[in-house]
Amino acid sequence: MNGFRLGDEVMRDKGRRGVIRAIFLNREATRMCAVETNGALDFIEESKLSAPPRAELAA
Repeated sequence: MNGFRLGDEVMRDKGRRGVIRAIFLNREATRMCAVETNGALDFIEESKLSAPPRAELAA
């Protein structure tokens, strides 16, 4: 379990970025996330999501 929260930016397994709008359990008790990408919602298993890479800023 990754512990994502509402509003977190995530990367899908296909490399696209989105924002988590809802988190719920499906009938098989798998944690699912509603991810908004370009105004459309996709329902994806949480295990297929990852945190986006962070840009390193120069000091």
